[in-house]
Amino acid sequence: MNNEQRAAPADVRRTRRLVTLLGGGTALLAAGFGLMPWIVTRPRPAPDVQLTLLDGTQPRVSDLRGRVVLVSFWSTTCAPCMAEMPTLIAFHRRNAPRGLMTVAVSMQHDRPDRVLAMRQQLPFAVALDVQGEIAQAFYRTEVTPTKYLIDPQGRVVRTHVGRTDFADLQQRIDALLGAQG
Repeated sequence: MNNEQRAAPADVRRTRRLVTLLGGGTALLAAGFGLMPWIVTRPRPAPDVQLTLLDGTQPRVSDLRGRVVLVSFWSTTCAPCMAEMPTLIAFHRRNAPRGLMTVAVSMQHDRPDRVLAMRQQLPFAVALDVQGEIAQAFYRTEVTPTKYLIDPQGRVVRTHVGRTDFADLQQRIDALLGAQG
């Protein structure tokens, strides 16, 4: 058992074992029934991948250094993603004026026309990942929703897999944005 496994609460370790034994598709089911979220806290470098945003820009993740960034993987066919979308929108609106940048990344299997139809409702940047390269670069993300909080130094400092703990996320963002000010 490595240090990260020892540091995780017993229920998180059991859920991880269950998901590993039953396969990744079960993670979506587990997320829907509240058996998750996983919260990973060990800082690690954010992948330097190019994002193709719906506004036509193509920043690399490294171009966003100096900012606090929330990268949210989601899908229009993911019930938990769609259920938490109003909360994510409110969360973004509350924190964007303070300096948070939110990027919602649609999954490879998402139909681009459905993502484009939703774009009008979303006040943050949206990226299409039609080749799956962004999800692959972000630690082979397969489960939605998954969120990565990136600090101004370009490190992923918080990862939420499954249902998002927005209270925890708010505490982390408050600490990071306070440190910037």
